[in-house]
Amino acid sequence: MQKFFTVLGGMGTLATESYMRILDQRTPTNCDQDYLDYIVVNHATVPDRTSWILDHDQESPVPVLVEDVKQQSLLQPEFFVLICNTAHYFFKDLQAATEIPILNMLEETVKDIKKIKPDAKKVGLLATPGTVESGIYDHYIQAAGYEELKPTQEILDATEDLIYHDIKEAGHSDGAKYHELVRKMVEEQGADVVILGCTELSYAEELNPETTYPVADSQSIIADRTLELALKSQKGR
Repeated sequence: MQKFFTVLGGMGTLATESYMRILDQRTPTNCDQDYLDYIVVNHATVPDRTSWILDHDQESPVPVLVEDVKQQSLLQPEFFVLICNTAHYFFKDLQAATEIPILNMLEETVKDIKKIKPDAKKVGLLATPGTVESGIYDHYIQAAGYEELKPTQEILDATEDLIYHDIKEAGHSDGAKYHELVRKMVEEQGADVVILGCTELSYAEELNPETTYPVADSQSIIADRTLELALKSQKGR
C-alpha cells in the first residue's frame, strides 16, 4: 500500500472509532476505491496518560508509544495522526522518534477557533485532569491571543466522571452531563468558545451535538485536517 497514513489510536477505543466514523463519513466517495488508505493502531493497552502526568510513579506511556511510532515508520506512512489530546504531552518525544510528520491536534484545534467564533476573546478548556494540569494547551491558546479559562475543580471532577466512568468504563455517553459541562464553561466561567480537549468529549459531541454554545471539537477538527492532507497525498494513487 502506498500513499497512506497511520492513526495512533486506542486511547480510548470508542474515541478512535468515533474519529474513524467521522473521517469516513466526510470522505467524498462514489465507490469503495474512493475511501482513504490508512492503518489504525488501536493500542488499547497504552498506560493511562493522565495517571502518569499526575504521578510519575505510575507506568509511563512513552516507551510503548515511541515503539508504535518506530514500528509504523518502517512502513513509511505519509503522516501520523495522534488521536489523544493528553498524549500530546509527549508530542516532542514521539516526533523525535521519526522523520515522518505527526499532526498536532492541539495546534490545529486552536487555529480553528477563528472560524468557529471569529470574535472570541476567552477560550474555555474541557479536558482530562492530565491535559488541564499539565498546561499543554496553554501555549497554543495564549500564542493565538486568547485568554484561557480553565475549569473549576467542580467542572473538572464532573468532566472526569463523564470521561472515565460513563465512556471509558461503561461504554456509553451521557448527553445531559456533557451539555451541562459546556453550559457551565460558557455561562458560569465566561468562555466565548469551549475547546473539547479530550476525544471522549468529542465522542460525546458526536452522539449528542451541542447546538446552543460554540465548541471547538478537537477530534472533528483533526479529522478535517486528516482528510485534507490525505486527499492531497493520495490524489495520484
